[in-house]
Amino acid sequence: MNSFAAGYSFFEKNSGTYTAACMGSDYVSCVDAEIDNLVSDLNAFKGFKTGVGALKGDIAEFWHSDTFNIDAVARGSDSRTYVDRSHGFASADITSNFGENFGLKYYKTGADSAKQQAKSVFERFKEYQSQGGKDSLDEFLSKRGYSDPERVLNDPIYSGQQRIIPKDQLEEATNWLKRKIQEESSKRPEQAQRYQDTLDMLRDKIEDGKGASSVALSKEEAEVLARLAKEGLISEDTLKDLGISTEDLISYSYILREAFKAGTT
Repeated sequence: MNSFAAGYSFFEKNSGTYTAACMGSDYVSCVDAEIDNLVSDLNAFKGFKTGVGALKGDIAEFWHSDTFNIDAVARGSDSRTYVDRSHGFASADITSNFGENFGLKYYKTGADSAKQQAKSVFERFKEYQSQGGKDSLDEFLSKRGYSDPERVLNDPIYSGQQRIIPKDQLEEATNWLKRKIQEESSKRPEQAQRYQDTLDMLRDKIEDGKGASSVALSKEEAEVLARLAKEGLISEDTLKDLGISTEDLISYSYILREAFKAGTT
């Protein structure tokens, strides 16, 4: 019995330390796995013939979704986002499990990005016609789920989505939208609402409202990543330069939280 008692005492004293170490290791591994996902998703564009100017928008989609998921895991949050690669009419670029959808526009200037985010249903129809589309307005709307042409023509096609643009364009885009709201309020009040809707939903990063967020990305940074991705040259060192590593992401408060959880266990 004395041997059993000594053995049990040893297990009791050391099992907590072992369990805590395992929990801490698992936690860091989960963050690392999400970083690996980002590297893999970006390098998946290796060999693409698409020009950097166009590819930067695709790069931004995976950047925002994956960096959000990295931050969510680091925070211990269950929030997640997904790049669906859907090309349907006005479809969201990124969806989530917390009820929000996100549309990204990475154009040349803040005004250009804002204009694209505020595009109306009727403007999209005119584009369709200019590209050779033969459907009448009623047919165009019906095929896209609109049942009341009189009420929807001036609506923004991305209504309900959070609108993500480059971080270096946010101020210019905001000012452009404010000017459009002021101009249209007196001349064409029916147009002002879509600009206001866009302004209300304009962001430079994804947020879930509970603390988790993506890392804001400038147009120039997206272009650099696009060039590297086309060569398959995205690495952890590349991401470190942009503040993406376990050391940068796991803050002291997160360490305290994980230590408390391990200690309680």
